[in-house]
Amino acid sequence: MTVVNFIRCEEFVWRYRRFISVLIVVAVIQVFEFLLLHYKYNIFTGGFLQPYSYLSIFDRVVFIGFSLWFDIVFFGVIAVIWFFIVDRLDKHGIYIYYIFSVLTMLVMGGWLGFKFKVLSYFNDTVNFLILQNLGGGSLKDALLYAGSEIAFFVALASMLIAFFILSSKFLTRFNYVNEFPIYKRQQAIILYGLIFALLLTPFVTRFVSVNPLLLYGMQKKTSFHLVSKALDTLSDVDFDGFGSFSFPHDPEIFNAQVFPGALDIPGNGVDEDGFLGDAYEPVVAVDSFAKIKSKKGKHIILIVLESARADLLEQKLDGQYVAPMLRKIAESGTVIKNAYSHTGYTTTSLKAIFNRNLIGQNSDNLLGFLQRSGYQVSIISGQDESFGDVANLVGMKAKGVDYFDARTAIEDRVYSSKDSGSLRLSEERVIEQFNLRIGQLDFSQPQFIYLNFQAAHFPYSHPQMTKRITETFIPRSKINIENKNEVTKTYWNAIANADWATGQVWEQLKSLGVLEDSLVVILGDHGESLFDDGFLGHGHAINDSQTRIPLILNTTDITITEAMGQVDVAELAVRSALGLKNAWVNSDKTVFQLVGSLDRPLLIAHVRNSGARTIFDFRTEQVFFSEDNVWKAFEEALADKQYRERTEKLIRDWESLRWQAHLERSKQQKH
Repeated sequence: MTVVNFIRCEEFVWRYRRFISVLIVVAVIQVFEFLLLHYKYNIFTGGFLQPYSYLSIFDRVVFIGFSLWFDIVFFGVIAVIWFFIVDRLDKHGIYIYYIFSVLTMLVMGGWLGFKFKVLSYFNDTVNFLILQNLGGGSLKDALLYAGSEIAFFVALASMLIAFFILSSKFLTRFNYVNEFPIYKRQQAIILYGLIFALLLTPFVTRFVSVNPLLLYGMQKKTSFHLVSKALDTLSDVDFDGFGSFSFPHDPEIFNAQVFPGALDIPGNGVDEDGFLGDAYEPVVAVDSFAKIKSKKGKHIILIVLESARADLLEQKLDGQYVAPMLRKIAESGTVIKNAYSHTGYTTTSLKAIFNRNLIGQNSDNLLGFLQRSGYQVSIISGQDESFGDVANLVGMKAKGVDYFDARTAIEDRVYSSKDSGSLRLSEERVIEQFNLRIGQLDFSQPQFIYLNFQAAHFPYSHPQMTKRITETFIPRSKINIENKNEVTKTYWNAIANADWATGQVWEQLKSLGVLEDSLVVILGDHGESLFDDGFLGHGHAINDSQTRIPLILNTTDITITEAMGQVDVAELAVRSALGLKNAWVNSDKTVFQLVGSLDRPLLIAHVRNSGARTIFDFRTEQVFFSEDNVWKAFEEALADKQYRERTEKLIRDWESLRWQAHLERSKQQKH
């Protein structure tokens, strides 16, 4: 009886082998993808700041059902193409099904592994645009930035492919072909069933795209993403890059001027971006910095610390403060507690500091003002300041500027790579150059010295780094959330090295007798998540870990009751150095922040002095209000009196900045 049942089972499996092959692929990938989705996003239990999750049995069944639909359609199409080809080539045997099943699962498994492992350092806002910003605007540098993780998966994929090829060759030598034929009806059922599914899929996709709960999980699935993008491309009849199936939808599919995120031209009566009607003509605030008369003042030492968190002053490791020198400066000076970076990218942060804006070059930038005022300018940086073209765009290479960076001293780099995004000098090497330069300066003339310390750059250590507060560094290959404590210790040791370097600058100024006549300004280019919110790094979220920065000055002549952005730092420093009134008391002021770029943002935000944030997510058109820890749909936020003004102001400010950036680019192109 057992033998008979086995034969019947074998006959059933062999007759329906094609359909079963597809189901096996779908089942395996479903389980693997669900495990990864839940591990990263807690979609079935709810996670920190996750706007949606599938907590009820009904929600879970519905989500799994839609997930199955798209996987069956997606892999069904691949199967039909595959079996059509092998039929035409007259290929038969078990290895045909082995190749389809294993190859499909290998490719998808490799992609999902890459997606969830490499991007596990970050969060779901990471895409090529963000990597490009982390790479200073260069896609090549962006790929090099993530190079070691990519190399790991390339090596792993190569081994799996080699195994697949060898096992396939083995099966061709011992091929199994059963005499049971495929039911002719089976092929017809699969074909017509797939045609029916393909016809119905656009309606299913549209339904998902307008259901925020379903969309939240489905847009993280590869099959839904690819299917919806394909349908979007087909429905993009006006070729503006948007269709009717991916969220957000194109509100006017026959009007190429109107699409989500389009440049909204003020006063033309057209709502190009689909938000709040036609954009307003920007009201440009009076530039108080431009009104400051050029004159000599105190020496200015501007120190930028890479990836410095705002909580570094309070941080202890084994009972020892990690930044005692910074604490000493802060105790006798001023600490601006609510200072923020506008982005999580080094290059855009430096442009904001030196150019005083988020829109591009500025004739009234910091270095230009200082040179007109008789300051001698020295640049001493531990990174390659040509990265993202920062040096040229902010005036570091202007005539009369003494320039030194990691590319200048390329043979002293701490890593072997010569790529712009990887070039770094040790703090000791930067201090060596500082000591050399300061001995050449005439301090009877006002001096401006910019120093950049790269100690806390990922992976938070390098072969030459001193172990100041820890005995070991975590290897880059072991940096993950399971080793959070070791990652954190390595990071704070890096900050201790930056603190040491700052102390060396301080003591040298003191020994030369010029400290009392010097304004020292210390700030971070951005913060750093240390798995506080489950993620690592910067540039992919808008929160305090990644965008709240230290801002410390060795002076007490400042009154501040407002949030400070990096675009304010130049004026803040110049007013103190020149002995001018330095009061920042606009309690209604907000600092603008973004992930992505002004033209293609993923997130934009306003943050107030209280720390309250308003965040708009362009992918879901939802607004987050941090003090209430609540997400609201855009239209719902506009309808709520409590949130309407904040929501409108954020969108209007973004539209205004985009328009100003557009005008600036147009002006530069004319010249």
